[in-house]
Amino acid sequence: MNLKNFFYIISMSILLTFLTGCPGNQSQLIDYDGNKSSSYYLSQADESSGNVKTNWQLLAIQALIKENKVSQAKVLLSQIPSDLNDEQQNEKLLLQGEIAVKLKKTFNIKQLTTDGLTNSQLYRYYSIKLSLDEKSKDINGQAHDYVELEKYTPGKQKNQILNNTWKFFNKLSTKKINTILVYEDEITLQGWINLVDAYKSNNIELKTDEDDTPEIIADKVQKQSQLLKQAIKDWLLQYPDHPAKNIISVLTGEQALNVDDANAKKVALLLPLTGSSRLFGETIRQGYFDAIKFFPREPQQNVVLLDTTSADMDALIRQAKEQNVELIVGPLLKDEVINIKQLAPSLPVLALNKVDNTSATSNKMCYFALSPEDEAQDAADHIYAQNKVKPLLLVPQNDLGQRVAQSFAKKWSELSSNGSQAYVQYFGNKSTLSSGMNRNVGIKLTGTPILNNYIEDESGNFDAVYIYASYDELTLIKPMIDMAAGRSVGNSSSLMIYTSSKSHVANASDDFNYDMNHTEYAEIPMIVNSSDQMLEIIPNNIKKNYSLLRLYAMGIDAWRLANRFNQMNSYQTDFLNGMTGKLSTTDQCEVTRALSWQQYIHALSQSNSEE
Repeated sequence: MNLKNFFYIISMSILLTFLTGCPGNQSQLIDYDGNKSSSYYLSQADESSGNVKTNWQLLAIQALIKENKVSQAKVLLSQIPSDLNDEQQNEKLLLQGEIAVKLKKTFNIKQLTTDGLTNSQLYRYYSIKLSLDEKSKDINGQAHDYVELEKYTPGKQKNQILNNTWKFFNKLSTKKINTILVYEDEITLQGWINLVDAYKSNNIELKTDEDDTPEIIADKVQKQSQLLKQAIKDWLLQYPDHPAKNIISVLTGEQALNVDDANAKKVALLLPLTGSSRLFGETIRQGYFDAIKFFPREPQQNVVLLDTTSADMDALIRQAKEQNVELIVGPLLKDEVINIKQLAPSLPVLALNKVDNTSATSNKMCYFALSPEDEAQDAADHIYAQNKVKPLLLVPQNDLGQRVAQSFAKKWSELSSNGSQAYVQYFGNKSTLSSGMNRNVGIKLTGTPILNNYIEDESGNFDAVYIYASYDELTLIKPMIDMAAGRSVGNSSSLMIYTSSKSHVANASDDFNYDMNHTEYAEIPMIVNSSDQMLEIIPNNIKKNYSLLRLYAMGIDAWRLANRFNQMNSYQTDFLNGMTGKLSTTDQCEVTRALSWQQYIHALSQSNSEE
């Protein structure tokens, strides 16, 4: 080899090292930008090899989990090579844990040790552990998890984790708190327990009268809060460095939990108050204005009420601007939501319906609706959590039925780790169903895959049936299913039947409850958990009409979301325990709901079981 070639080879080696980096550094995950999309990481992995490729794949899996593409993440994780360094092995285990939590599966967290984990990995570790301890109802484990999780929570999320920690401790009974093991050096944990004791011992429940004005309620709150404020102040003297000091104003009532500002916010409430949709708008208005009676410690709002049937949308927006409002809540009807989105007012908007295209607008626009599609996704979550693998949907043969089926199937595909599919069977209107019943024609459970309809129809072997139907339709559908089978179908380990809130009414017949005995149904918390004090506040014309009661609850939740609007900017699970469900937010600023699941219980069968 001549001297010229020698120097050429040396020069190229130095250049390649400079361009690609040292082999030792290529395996360091902490050197990678962890804030890109999964598609970016996947493209980088395709162009790489060895340890670098593995790193890109691990980052892609992490991004897929954040994007809720769990099935894709699980497949990619199974392709990760086995010869990993310690850092990659820790990352792989964290990803396995996160996927297990998403799929509500078991995971042995003891495979992981905290040694060598970065702060961001420790945050993920304790998030996984908290979810597992929640699932196993380990109160002591959860208490310690919350304390550890706060240490590693990113700055922007500190208040959220503190609020969640407070909610956890505050909801525990004295008996459950006494099961928590507190060691001598666990000052932070002991501080949380003492804070709850101080709060509960001095927080007197507020009594309100039906004719109390917001001003009278506010005066009552101020008078009774003095004792609580002093107790919290005494606690703070004992624990001056406790992390909960950052939410003291929440606990003393000076600021409501997770609200934007303690001062009254000026809001324009856009609803249809005349015309064919008047009843819907008026019911939501009642809930919105009554919300402070249910949550007297939250800030009041100065509300400007605008009738969407009285003027064009651009004129209503001008009126709102002229009155210096900070936020528009509404409109309610879908066409109006599409219209206000196209107009893109400079004011932020909390729309009370959803549109198909939720692309970004120049202003901040969020969406909150009681949509059947959201309820279908919640049903998929619930049914999957019960270890069902082959669900069948019975939905009306119309556009709404198709949307419900598609929404359920999309969610199911995200959850399913074994490639199982959701199937659909359509039914006709009530008249068609009645005609079939009169001719003794039953409904045989058959279905077509929703997302892959090129596969031939399959019959039987379903282990779950989700029925989206009205009360009148369901009174025909369930007996017709039994008729075709020659027996009472459902509500066993081999097949369960689930129904939507659409068919749940206040005055169901005894025959209906008999036919649906032990069938599970979805419902809003306000109906499921209504107390005597709550019923005293609800207007009499709404109490016994569940359709109106859901809209009334929507008005209450809209008021509370308006108080927290500035915080609705990212994916947040259980953002708010609402009257219409446990509310979460998506990256597109859509509010989703997790409903309460109950069972129809026929009184006769219940009394027989008690004998």
